[in-house]
Amino acid sequence: MSSQQYSEAYLAQSRGKSAEIGMYVVTALSTLVVLVRLYARGFLIRDPGWDDYIIVASQLFAWADMVLSLMTVRYGAGEHLMALVSNPAKMVKMYKWLVAAQMVYFATLWLCRVSGLAFFARLNPMPRFKLYIRLAFAFVTAVWISQVLIIGLQCIPLQALWDSSIKGTCMGSTQVFLATSVMTIICDSLILVLPIKIVWKLQVSLGRKITLLLIFCFGIFAIVTSILRMVAMVVALDHPSDITWYFSVVMAWSTSEIAAMIIALSLPALRGLFGFFQQKRSTNQSNSRGTGSIGLTSVQQSKRRVYSGPNDHQNTTGVDTQRSSSQEALWDIKDGQNIRIMDTVHVDVHDVSLERHN
Repeated sequence: MSSQQYSEAYLAQSRGKSAEIGMYVVTALSTLVVLVRLYARGFLIRDPGWDDYIIVASQLFAWADMVLSLMTVRYGAGEHLMALVSNPAKMVKMYKWLVAAQMVYFATLWLCRVSGLAFFARLNPMPRFKLYIRLAFAFVTAVWISQVLIIGLQCIPLQALWDSSIKGTCMGSTQVFLATSVMTIICDSLILVLPIKIVWKLQVSLGRKITLLLIFCFGIFAIVTSILRMVAMVVALDHPSDITWYFSVVMAWSTSEIAAMIIALSLPALRGLFGFFQQKRSTNQSNSRGTGSIGLTSVQQSKRRVYSGPNDHQNTTGVDTQRSSSQEALWDIKDGQNIRIMDTVHVDVHDVSLERHN
């Protein structure tokens, strides 16, 4: 059926505008979260790490993916296929932008996963867990390379994807998109499972474990958006006579998945922001009360000594720690006398009673 048999109103329909708005909103939201993360890590805690640098690269790639997705919408994604048949040059450009957007989409997700693994490595520096991190990195990298190869080699030559005059061998669109989508869901699930193993082994109260797990489990939203993207693609493939009409929805879900992944990986890092203000408030309250408990306070560099042995007096002991803000440093009092350190930290103790005798 030719495009002349459709009404002008039908051919002029487009779902691209709503998709564009959604892309702008989710990308702006993830950018805001990343900026707050950088402020917390770089200016308040002053302890940025590779996970922060990589998440910035991920956000830059997210903007690039959004631009490519917008170009795909501009050249026909979200319009009826019959409207593009009369303008084959426009449809060719749409498929070219679509392939480019998919390439950047997979690269962005890979960067997000690497940032997450770098953050998890800071949480648990134990050798066994480092081995898990290396294996996970090798897996997600292998999946990323496989996805790029599938997209780049779905047609040989690739020009046969958008130029019917070129004779080539192509894989089925259903196999291409389902295979890459399933790989994405598996990798996202892996990034979600790793921190659960860390949190569950922490020697903290059950309530704190649940709080930490809820923060990490925000990654479920990234998995949900990945599933919804796959569903949107299945719907598009089920309507081959008007497949471009559904492309804009797929592009919107792709951008949303990236944004959800960036936000999910940044929320645990933002715990340092709330911890900073909580520690500052606790320090001020402790100083105002002047109690004789053990407190985590700063000391002058000229009067430091390493703590060893029991605390034989009830005077205030100042402890100055230097550790990664991402680590879960667990301080505990054992038998009412000794400090038990359950993480790798540098501890400096300033005994107030020494000054009182001088």
